[in-house]
Amino acid sequence: MGFLSWMIPQEKHFFDMIEKQSKNVVVGVDALVDMLEHYTDLDQKREKIKRIENEGDRMVHDIFSELNKTFITPIDREDISSLTSSLDDILDYVEGVAERLVLYKIKKPPIYMLEFARTLQRATMNVNHGISLLRNFKEAAHIRNFCKEVNTLENEGDMLLRKATAELFETKDAVEIIKVKELYDNMESAIDRCEDVADVIGDILVKYT
Repeated sequence: MGFLSWMIPQEKHFFDMIEKQSKNVVVGVDALVDMLEHYTDLDQKREKIKRIENEGDRMVHDIFSELNKTFITPIDREDISSLTSSLDDILDYVEGVAERLVLYKIKKPPIYMLEFARTLQRATMNVNHGISLLRNFKEAAHIRNFCKEVNTLENEGDMLLRKATAELFETKDAVEIIKVKELYDNMESAIDRCEDVADVIGDILVKYT
């Protein structure tokens, strides 16, 4: 009984930490959507996203620190590591986009940027819903539905990238093409990382349900 009482708080602790990280990613993506919807005060909005990203880095450090000193984990430590790293990558791409919008002196958001951001927003919300239920494998069917929606959104992101890139290359400004293509690629990569998270969640469900 003593062993179980020691193990159960550890389980809750890891799920709490990953869920907190996931919520922070949602906050960061929401901030990017706001930046693109209301394209003013860009320096302040970039700094806000940078603070959120820094908080995410601190959470990553805390999770890996816990992994290094915990012998028994509620799910495979490799899965915890993969979830944490992919969530961190999403926020890194978001912060990179905000930074480049200011650095490249983008006067107004490229035409497809807000559509990318809203697709990413929906993907991260589904990721967060799935992670919030992960501690209860009885919710496996609901979790799988959230993961399926992320996969659908990733496909939408791929199609959006093809469409946006095709139209971008119709312009004659080579410098503009380089700048905007990088922004589009970063947004699509962030959506890809959401699918990576969904895939890890799916693997966890296969192992434990």
